[in-house]
Amino acid sequence: GLGVKSHLKQWYQRRVREHYYYTNNLRLKMQNDKGEIVDLYIPRKCSITNRIISAKDHASVQINIGELDDNGTLTGKNFTFASCGFVREMGEADDSFNKLCSDAKILQF
Repeated sequence: GLGVKSHLKQWYQRRVREHYYYTNNLRLKMQNDKGEIVDLYIPRKCSITNRIISAKDHASVQINIGELDDNGTLTGKNFTFASCGFVREMGEADDSFNKLCSDAKILQF
């Protein structure tokens, strides 16, 4: 019979082949209804520093501010601002959001 090491080696090689097969097939199946290839993850960009926010940046936030008409009802449009954890860690996020809102004419001083 085969030794324990040989069994483990065969099992590991089989798992690697299965993993390779499944990941490659999943890549082919990331398509929309029109058959266009789409990505599952679209990275966000920090509105303050223009850095790409990584998937592991758990301190990052995104704020959506709804636009109002003259009667005070939502129009369906919104302003989206994202901040990376780096800016929040420095304590500059509140001032930066105020500047972004004033540039977008949402907030007036």
